[in-house]
Amino acid sequence: MRINETFENKIDGNDFIRRVTYIILFILISVMMFKLNRPTPWVVDDLLKSQAAMNMQGLNDMFQHGKNFYLHWGGRVWGEIFAQAFLMIPKNIFDIINTIGYMILLVLMQWNILGKWKFDPVILVFIHFSLLLCLPVFGQDILWISGSANYMWASLLPLLFLGIWRSYQVNLDEKINHPISICFVFVLGIFAGWSNENVSVGLVAIVAGYMYIYRSKLKKIPSFAYAGGIGLVLGSLVLWLAPGNFVRFAFEKHSHSPFHIANMVLKNIWALFDPAATLFLVILFVILLVGSIKIKKETAIIIFLGAVISSIAFSVIGRIDHRVFFGPVMLMIIASGILYEQWNQTLEIRKIKFLIMCILFLGCITFYSDAKNGINDYAAQWNDNQKIIKIEKDKGNLDVYVNPIFPKNKFCATYGLDDIKPKNQNKHWLNTGVAKYFGLRTIQSVRVENK
Repeated sequence: MRINETFENKIDGNDFIRRVTYIILFILISVMMFKLNRPTPWVVDDLLKSQAAMNMQGLNDMFQHGKNFYLHWGGRVWGEIFAQAFLMIPKNIFDIINTIGYMILLVLMQWNILGKWKFDPVILVFIHFSLLLCLPVFGQDILWISGSANYMWASLLPLLFLGIWRSYQVNLDEKINHPISICFVFVLGIFAGWSNENVSVGLVAIVAGYMYIYRSKLKKIPSFAYAGGIGLVLGSLVLWLAPGNFVRFAFEKHSHSPFHIANMVLKNIWALFDPAATLFLVILFVILLVGSIKIKKETAIIIFLGAVISSIAFSVIGRIDHRVFFGPVMLMIIASGILYEQWNQTLEIRKIKFLIMCILFLGCITFYSDAKNGINDYAAQWNDNQKIIKIEKDKGNLDVYVNPIFPKNKFCATYGLDDIKPKNQNKHWLNTGVAKYFGLRTIQSVRVENK
């Protein structure tokens, strides 16, 4: 009894303790993420894009680059512009900016779960742990400059956009229906739809679901919702119908066959049960959905379905794997988080959630330790290869052999990416790109034969 009273009075019911706990956890997560960003080097596309980034003189050059990208390679312009902008600044500055970006990601996901700004350490730790656990290539999505630009950074505006819909559902603040706010939501909707192919389709489904909730619960669809929905559809069309998409589609020889696409649909649905990605979130969502009668479930179901639709939408392009999981993982965390946050009806349940928060944060520390070990190991190997390149160039040798690098875990930026190929494949795009970056004629890795 005394333990219950202590928990209720000093922890559960103490707003000051909750705020302090949140701030401390927020700072600790920020420090850990900065320490993971710091040793992560430029890799793969970063090296290949860096020269173009360095040659840019201003916004006009950036605009022309984005225009050329849109016309000749793909519609995901904003991820490309983010990448170019980040490659123009010193790596140590990017490490700070990228850490801030990750913390903004956590806050926006929390806003989508709660529908309001609130110091909730339980939800903060839940989101961070789930990202660490469920992103199959965390380093690609969060730490790699080119990858984070296209996935983490490109997801911030869609999360801000969705957060407005969730906030209105919870707070019914009519300020969002002011003409200036409506214009803002319309423009934001365009950028949200013009972010990432599979996620944009999921967003359209989620917004349609929110409109259904507004109509059924409030007996009306507010003006901002019409404006935001139209903007979202327009942005999605601008993204999907980019001339560069068709150029890349043909270059990469994607199949137009409806049978192939139908097969991809089945594979992408099945991929959601991947234990290295979303299986944990699927199981958690089902348990919370079925296990509690009193929880309001409509919003969580709509966002979860949006995640599934995002996966299905990618079937037009190919199979969902590696960093493409980012969008579905993000949406499933929000859907599960909405149910998890409502699971607090009794003091006993809140005590259990407090204990779970402590366990999950210990899990975050374990993940951090593994990540730091893997990233530092990769950085050391990459630095050794750069020393080899410098020594050989100083000798006048422009045909350089380096050691193959094998990333230890998913927190390394190159985990799941191509490595420099051996001599018989030194015309591979990565070899030629890295050779050009370092001013070499050829570069190749030394093949290690299995004995």
